[in-house]
Amino acid sequence: MYIKGKFLKVTNKDFFDILKLLKESLMQKLGKQIDFKNIEKIKYLKWYYDKILLDSSTNNISNLKPCSICWVDFGQNIGSELRKLRPAILWRSSSDKKMWTVIPLSSKCYNDKYYFHCDITSIPCSTAKLESMSNFSYKRIREPFFYNKKIAHLSKDEYNNILLALKKYYTFDN
Repeated sequence: MYIKGKFLKVTNKDFFDILKLLKESLMQKLGKQIDFKNIEKIKYLKWYYDKILLDSSTNNISNLKPCSICWVDFGQNIGSELRKLRPAILWRSSSDKKMWTVIPLSSKCYNDKYYFHCDITSIPCSTAKLESMSNFSYKRIREPFFYNKKIAHLSKDEYNNILLALKKYYTFDN
């Protein structure tokens, strides 16, 4: 940053505060220009607001562990993509734990015959949707998923079943 040709030293905290103010200013400007008959503009404004909230969240990434089940914000969808806040398996993380590969869970696919859906027995009527496995920022991970007043985790058998299904799914092995 510079003022009148001179560079200005700004701390990281000040820089992020400035970015936050710019984002809020943009939101206010967009809010005044929204035509509430145009649903796409309203969806965009909602998506942008959600993005600001997610970006400003402060999750403790040291508590996140592979094979645990957490609430993950999948955000807005396009077409038939998964959306909304839903439980997902934390499968793998990047070395700094800032990016996670997650497998979303669904109650609508339970006990179907697709080889790329794995039923999770530790949570009733729950299926891992391997075809929707995605990478997300740790900021999208909200909190642990509880079942019977305990944080839900995959069992070794469930983990192995998912590994086999992933092998079939990605290597086209029958």
